[in-house]
Amino acid sequence: MSIWTFSPAFYPAALFGAALLVLGACTLQAPVSRATSLPDALRRFPVIDNAVVIAAPDGYCIDAPGSRTERRDSFVLLASCRAVTGDPSAPSPRAPGLLSASVDGAGTGAVPTEEGLDKFFASAIGRTVLSRRNDPDSVVVGERRYSDETYLLHVRERARGDEVMGLQSWRAIFTVNGRMVTATLRELAAYPMSESEGFRVVKGFADGIRRASP
Repeated sequence: MSIWTFSPAFYPAALFGAALLVLGACTLQAPVSRATSLPDALRRFPVIDNAVVIAAPDGYCIDAPGSRTERRDSFVLLASCRAVTGDPSAPSPRAPGLLSASVDGAGTGAVPTEEGLDKFFASAIGRTVLSRRNDPDSVVVGERRYSDETYLLHVRERARGDEVMGLQSWRAIFTVNGRMVTATLRELAAYPMSESEGFRVVKGFADGIRRASP
């Protein structure tokens, strides 16, 4: 099986930089309910000739400098609105993490079957795709779910985390207008998440992308 994954050279730096911004902004944490008016460019990011629209969940905004969109593929990074804008009155999630969405512009059609994805992510190649270190032995694939034509999985890094990034991540794999989309939530070390909360956030992110896309 071939699973497309976006892996641009700028990705590690963008992810780490966004995490540092979030941690700095969270020193003055405010609830999502204190949302201020935000430009649409921070809330919605069309990619692949507008075939897919990445919509930011409550408290999150598009990090344009950390995002790339091209005809072949796209990568969109999201962090708390307070971190992205530098505005202490901007909203921020109560348990902030880092969100990203990768979109394949090739028109891959339907998502592989649940059984096929289970087998792929159990393989060394699949676990390499999931690892921040590109090491299949560094990750443990946890619970997997399939809901509303969306494949969800929880991943935990074996290695000790750093001061910024946590050990857990969650993914949602689905299609929008024939394009395969991978939505990812990464935990921050300072704001650990429960497994159920991570699934809720990444599934909500995926559902929002579906609703926003034409």
